[in-house]
This record gives sequence, C-alpha cells and structure tokens, in this order.
Amino acid sequence: MKVIFLDIDGVLNCKTTPNPRGFPYVVDKRLLRRLKTLLEDTGAKVVLSSSWRIDPAGLFAAKHWGVPFIGICPDMPNSPRSKEVLAWLKRHPKVTRFAVIDDEDDELDELPLFQPSATTG
Repeated sequence: MKVIFLDIDGVLNCKTTPNPRGFPYVVDKRLLRRLKTLLEDTGAKVVLSSSWRIDPAGLFAAKHWGVPFIGICPDMPNSPRSKEVLAWLKRHPKVTRFAVIDDEDDELDELPLFQPSATTG
C-alpha cells in the first residue's frame, strides 16, 4: 500500500483560498482537485497528519470538504510530526511506499517530504 501523510493548512488551503466568513477549517477546491489527481495517478491513500485530526470539528470539516483519508496519525503531544508519522507506519507494516506533504518541517527532513509554499498551497 502507498500512503501520503497529509497536512491541510498550507497544503489544501493557502492565503488566496476563498473564506468570506473566516471559518477556521477551509479547503481550496482547486488544491483538493490536485490532491485527488495525485491519488488517482499513484494509487496512494491519505493518512491525515494535519492538526485538523485532533479536533472533532477539524475531522468533520475534512470529511465535509471531501478530503479522502483512510486514517489519522496518532496524537503525540510534545513530539514532532515525524515521530507521529513513524508511529503510524510501525502499526501498518503493509505500507510499501510513503511520502509526506506538509508546508512545515517539524523534523520531517529525514522522510520523503514534499513541502509546498503555504502562500500558494
């Protein structure tokens, strides 16, 4: 199984994402289409590594916007996101390939990290 660990803020939304009501959890439809194309082209599945995963409203919003995901990384307070990703991988040995898409580093440099600009997603 191929997995993409996905952050949302700065990846599926950016400074130009329409948000007229100032909602805390928004997704840019254009950026979501790009993700879905990537998933279709690679056959990868999404695991949320975004902070949205630790807030029930964030998880609800991800589902509402149609972000496709099969699971979430464990919440490990005071640990970098890289440790959360590695903990999830340890529990899922059938993963053959993975990548991380995150606009922040959070000690992810040792992993296959794709880091979009938070300005453009």
